Amino acid sequence: MRLRIIAGAATAALTLAASAGCGEPAPAAPSGTPAAPSATGAPSSPAAPGPPAVRIAVTVTGGKVRTAQRRVKVARGAVVEITVTGDTADEFHLHGYDRELEITPGRPATLRFTAATPGVFEAELHHSGARVLELQVG
Repeated sequence: MRLRIIAGAATAALTLAASAGCGEPAPAAPSGTPAAPSATGAPSSPAAPGPPAVRIAVTVTGGKVRTAQRRVKVARGAVVEITVTGDTADEFHLHGYDRELEITPGRPATLRFTAATPGVFEAELHHSGARVLELQVG
């Protein structure tokens, strides 16, 4: 009889512990960390990612800059990726954010940042002085 009471109490405690977290999502793992294993031992799926980055491609050939748009509008807080590929060495500079990117001939270089400051910001190539684009953050 005593064994049956202990077993019943243990079952009740396990049921209570298992139901205590029901309805609450598990905290998200920080970015770049692997997902924790689930109760079955298999990795759980990571938290849903935020909105995709705004990608801007820039090509510089023979001193001429090519982009899809000369003024790119992004929402404040958006993640922005600017990829620059050139045929000569130069330095890409985004004013206002004071972000620079070394350009090596034939190798794409990517600048990734969060557009947290509103306004219109010019991007240029330092050595050639060429204007690349304007980033409008609003």
